[in-house]
Amino acid sequence: MNASGSGRARPAPRGGSGNVSDPHLSQTEEALQREIAQRLTRLNGPGELRAALLAMVRTRGSARELQAWREHTQGLANAEAVRADIGALAPDARLPWFEVLVDRLKDHPAGDRRGLVEAARNVMAADGKVRPRDRLLWLALRHRLGEAPADPLSGSSGNDFSNLDDATTLAIATFTAFLARLVPEASDEVAIGVAGQQWYAAALVACLPEERRPALAPPDGDAMLRALRLVQGLSWMLRPVLVRAWVDAAFARSTPPARDASDALRLACRLLESPMPPALVGQYIEPAIHG
Repeated sequence: MNASGSGRARPAPRGGSGNVSDPHLSQTEEALQREIAQRLTRLNGPGELRAALLAMVRTRGSARELQAWREHTQGLANAEAVRADIGALAPDARLPWFEVLVDRLKDHPAGDRRGLVEAARNVMAADGKVRPRDRLLWLALRHRLGEAPADPLSGSSGNDFSNLDDATTLAIATFTAFLARLVPEASDEVAIGVAGQQWYAAALVACLPEERRPALAPPDGDAMLRALRLVQGLSWMLRPVLVRAWVDAAFARSTPPARDASDALRLACRLLESPMPPALVGQYIEPAIHG
């Protein structure tokens, strides 16, 4: 999905800091995106990074999450200006910038990193709801900052899905079931809709033998986290195959997938430290930071 919200596919992104190559953006919109990118490029202080990242993880339209954001950015003179830039950022540039800004925080003291992770949890939970998107973003934040468990849970490490043990096979199905709440369309409901059920089935067909495909069972937060840690323990050869199965099943239903679906798949790739398939790469504007 392009920045204007239409379902039309975008061309592969081009390099360049703030280079917006979407042909569906007007010249005015392109100029605005360049200006935002230039300002984000200059963000480096812990307060500014916190304001930007917390603005990215909060749920738009939630007054309580906005209030929590303001509490956690109190005292930063340009906090509202940073939030305005994040709010105006093109949808297909948000996650790439999220990753860039998180990476900048890696060089800051451990207390700053831990403080951001805790503040993000507070902002996300301020309205009493923890959405699937929230969980995925928070896990990606922890993982990228090195605040997640150092090692994945041990599991099968073979290079063939048919040889995986039962626990690892179940973990693949469990984490796929979690993603089915976001792919091919996002839902805050616990029950997974028909589209999610169909995507789940198609994704597993591509990587698990029929007799080893568990029935769809939406996991709770603890089950999802344990499943993720087992999936992260898959061999470097199998993780990209699993990611490709997820992405191919999503694109088979809609080209391009909905923005929430693409974002969920990108975050899953990052959590598995797996390269993104080219079709998914093409859904984003990647900032090239110089200097």
